[in-house]
Amino acid sequence: MPLLHALPFIAYLLSGLLLTRYFVLDSVTNQHRTIINLMLLIACSSHGYILFDLWQHDGIFFGLTVSISFVAWVVATLLFLTSFSKPIHSLGILVYPLSAIVVFIAFLLPGKPGEPIDVSIAAHVFLSIGAYALLAIAVAQSILVSIQERFLHEHNFNTFVDKLPAFQTMEAFLYQTLKMGSLLLTFSLLSGYFYIDDFFTQKLMPKTILSIIAWIGFVVIVLGHKYFGWRGKIMSQSTQIAFAVLFLSYFGTKFFF
Repeated sequence: MPLLHALPFIAYLLSGLLLTRYFVLDSVTNQHRTIINLMLLIACSSHGYILFDLWQHDGIFFGLTVSISFVAWVVATLLFLTSFSKPIHSLGILVYPLSAIVVFIAFLLPGKPGEPIDVSIAAHVFLSIGAYALLAIAVAQSILVSIQERFLHEHNFNTFVDKLPAFQTMEAFLYQTLKMGSLLLTFSLLSGYFYIDDFFTQKLMPKTILSIIAWIGFVVIVLGHKYFGWRGKIMSQSTQIAFAVLFLSYFGTKFFF
């Protein structure tokens, strides 16, 4: 593996391992956060530099693995930057090792260069990526909320639970991320309407139907939490199911076609 690809892979992996060590060992303090932040700065910068090659003079190339790598970079970068203002660095236990795996897969299977996406629809593309990134963070948060809720119900107050933010704080961040992600997904679907000439020739019918189903799911979750007090297990599991549909709508159909 070339150094440029090895840098984000190793840095993401080390960040995830150091964060895991912090949350499971009593003896580890916040002092190692500086090392983690340095690792993440290297990982996100080098990963972003690799993805800069997506830009071509006549558009943007998005193959399957490259698209996943781009989403992983946005998720990791958003999480890294947001962790300076919100206590969400625990999500890195899930996000950063997955980002390392994605970098490795994208290196092994870069895909064949195909027809680039025209720059004129860049707004729709980046709205979609932003929505996927925020909702992916919401899924990671929902997994941690589920784990935290289970430990609390079992009265298992271990080091991991003690170092997590309060359960109400975790749920509040999940709800906020879902709202923002659902809003971006709404704009993404609306902007896509202006670029669809024919559902069948562009093979967009399955993708559009699944995206709308996922959008309905996320909107129902947000409204259910706000007006009916949905929380805990029902909110976490619903988020994971809706995101699975959204993931299938883009990456599943992209792989199939």
